[in-house]
Amino acid sequence: MSVSSHARRLHKILIEIDHQPSWRDETARCHQYYDGKQLPPELIRQLQERGIPQLTTNLIQPPINGVLGMEARSRTDWFVRADDDEYTEVAEGLNVRVNEGLRTAKANRACAEAYAAQVKGGLGWVEVKPNSDPFGSKYRIRPIHYNEIEFDWRTEADLSNCNWLLRHRWVDKEEAEAAFPKHKELIRLAIGNWDQYDTRAHDAGGDVLSNAYDEYQYCTRKISDWLNDVRDMVRIYELYYRVWDQGLIIRDEQGRAVVFNENNRLHMALVAAGRVTVEKRMVPSLRLSWFIGPHHVADMPSPHPHNHFPYVPFFAAREDETLIPYGLIRGMLSPQDEINFRRIKLTAGLNQKRIVMDDNATKMEDDSLREEVHRQDGIVKLDGSATKRDGTKPRFEIQQDTGIHQQQFNIMENASKNLQEVGGIYNAFLGKDGGAQSGVAINSLVEQGATTLADINDNYRWARQQVGELVLAHEVEELKGRQNVSVMVPGKYGQKARQVVLNQDSDGGEPSNAVAYAKTQVVLGEVQQSQGYRAQVTQMLLDLIGKMPQEVQLPAMSLVLDQIDLPEEKKSELQKIINKVTGNVDPDEMDEQELAALQQQQQKQQAMDELAMKEVMLKLQELEAKIQKFGADAQLTTEKAGTEQMRQKEMAVQIRRDSAVAPPLPRRLRQPQTSFGQ
Repeated sequence: MSVSSHARRLHKILIEIDHQPSWRDETARCHQYYDGKQLPPELIRQLQERGIPQLTTNLIQPPINGVLGMEARSRTDWFVRADDDEYTEVAEGLNVRVNEGLRTAKANRACAEAYAAQVKGGLGWVEVKPNSDPFGSKYRIRPIHYNEIEFDWRTEADLSNCNWLLRHRWVDKEEAEAAFPKHKELIRLAIGNWDQYDTRAHDAGGDVLSNAYDEYQYCTRKISDWLNDVRDMVRIYELYYRVWDQGLIIRDEQGRAVVFNENNRLHMALVAAGRVTVEKRMVPSLRLSWFIGPHHVADMPSPHPHNHFPYVPFFAAREDETLIPYGLIRGMLSPQDEINFRRIKLTAGLNQKRIVMDDNATKMEDDSLREEVHRQDGIVKLDGSATKRDGTKPRFEIQQDTGIHQQQFNIMENASKNLQEVGGIYNAFLGKDGGAQSGVAINSLVEQGATTLADINDNYRWARQQVGELVLAHEVEELKGRQNVSVMVPGKYGQKARQVVLNQDSDGGEPSNAVAYAKTQVVLGEVQQSQGYRAQVTQMLLDLIGKMPQEVQLPAMSLVLDQIDLPEEKKSELQKIINKVTGNVDPDEMDEQELAALQQQQQKQQAMDELAMKEVMLKLQELEAKIQKFGADAQLTTEKAGTEQMRQKEMAVQIRRDSAVAPPLPRRLRQPQTSFGQ
């Protein structure tokens, strides 16, 4: 028997799936409880037989809707960010292309549905692939049901160490033949359960049909697992698996590593320049195999430019030992069952009546008597002539257990409170009156509810970011082979859009804004929890701006526009008004009248500036003349002072000369000296 290694791999994986922990039934039950399907079929049958109403009070759906609404209101955009300033324009251009691809593919809706599956049952999936439909959006981004995907169980939540991922889905015969046109005969025989296959033409050497027939005989799965002969449908398996080989990687100074490609000129240039180090490591590569039921039809390297699975998991939480995923509803199942049970018991107790009677109390049949007793306008005819042996009238009594109803109601109310407590979703979080009176207490309950969801929302943000990363990888791969790609980057709040050219040719030979060289990543915008949160931030900014100098207040209002919950058109109008008042207006965005007024204002301002400049120049000339006159006067004064000083020196010299040749004075003419006390 000739069976390929690919068919053996699929068979081994299917056996491994059989031995994984059972979790899908409980997950399906969580989804059913959210939808209101909370009574098992056996209980419904018993209630119908006893004539008891099938009552359910769905207290799970409102708090879950509150959580899902929070995601819709706090949803943020994807942003492409460069690791260094050199490639800022590349990041801006890629950001436009990535967000356009995500928007047209309705990625927000796909992530929202995956988040709903994450919150309800613990796991959701989003598919990210180029769209094969030429009339559709560029990318196919859509939610995938958790029952369609199997994965390597002992893996991290981000699938970083996942060795295989298998998606299976039912398709019609026509769709399968269109997807695999070379295997139409194989599909026809497989749907016919190989009854029309001529075993005499079986070639053990291995033509396509003979190998497929060997795979059919080798498969130990039930035929119903992959064949629906009622609708002529087959199950298609899409298997991604990792292959580990020895390979070379290059690592830069920051420690970032990529697989070395000798056909990549950039890799060769970096190695030749000594800017990277080459290492020999075990390198994983991703491959893809296709199966029609147990029949292998194709195997190839992963068609995606990244080394990740094209399916992004949205995990809520996982059990420590079994790694079974679960969401918020699992903890609510028991209180919800208690509520439904008590409501049914309470309603049945109010409607049910017990008849205690002697055999001869009435001549009515039991069924007729029971029907009349339970009717509000029923008539029960007693046998007036009937007596007991002791001569007394026969007993006829209708009983109701009313004493236990209040206890049933109290237990039901307690279960209702427990349901929100186990989910960590309080009334204040849902905008309801929860008993808290002060604003601090209400905010505390809202914050407590947000804290309870922090782990789930953190996993959701990672998965949402990964969706953007996969789209970015496809955009980068597409742009690598193109030159001079022009992208219009929109301005913020009415500012003029500007052009960014990616892979632009330059005179030096190396292109500028080269996408292949840029190191970028996808991030998410800042989290804004709710409209109330944004309103509080807006009020804080207004209070802060009000304390600033007046000339700073209007330019700082742009910060407030980021928080105001208004459409982009209204924000643009407000920004234009602020720019017009502050004079920060782009002439290209004005009409003819505004441009003429601006030119007139500029001419007037220019004339005033020239007049003011002339006045300043005249004042400078006058000041310069005064300075020159003051300098001349100072110099003249200095010269006069020097002449007078010279004359005094000459006089002193002459006096000393005259004193040297004069005779001494007579004694009588000298000044007499006196002693102390005289």
